[in-house]
Amino acid sequence: MAKLTEGFLGAFQGVLGTAEGYIRKGVPMIRAKKRKSKKKATKKQLAQRYKMKVVNDFLTTMTPFVKTGFELVAQNERFTANNAAKSYQMLNALQGEYPNTTINYAAAMLTKGSLPLPVNPTATATADGIQFNWEFDPEAEKAYKRDQVMMLAYAPALEYLPKKKKEKSIYVLSGARRKDQVDSLELPAYFHNTELQLYIAMISDDRKEISDSVYVGTLIIS
Repeated sequence: MAKLTEGFLGAFQGVLGTAEGYIRKGVPMIRAKKRKSKKKATKKQLAQRYKMKVVNDFLTTMTPFVKTGFELVAQNERFTANNAAKSYQMLNALQGEYPNTTINYAAAMLTKGSLPLPVNPTATATADGIQFNWEFDPEAEKAYKRDQVMMLAYAPALEYLPKKKKEKSIYVLSGARRKDQVDSLELPAYFHNTELQLYIAMISDDRKEISDSVYVGTLIIS
């Protein structure tokens, strides 16, 4: 069944016969309906599908974060921010051969831009979560003092999730100012006693610029 969104002769969403209609970045699109292949997948195809699954499993825990992080990359392009984020990880953040492919967390990039990186970021455990620190030079970074910090903690090995809790990533999209040199990421109790992969980035006050993300390392909160 297809849904007409602009009248009888306008765009449609859904499946109509052998055609499939959808909206991409606000533009109506149409493509041939996907058909399941009856051929047995090759090892190369299986490896590629598994790579995509690994990347999807990683990024779907932090969709708003990477959408913000790659939004500027996708501006005026036919691909979306999420597509750009997936493409980067597929090309740069995977390690190991199928079926042992995993994310190389140190190589992953969750935001992409030209804003200056947070300088010498560190992370320490607190009673409620994680404290992020970075350096700020009032002379060299005066123009960027109002940038805001973005912080993220990802728990790859998290197995137990309380009822109605599915978050394996906890993040802040607009935290303290760059000039403040410190901010904290509050974590739920079920994030304690598990390995956390940590990232930090800076975004401008007007949201027109963003830095590359920086991998801060691994931490376990007791």
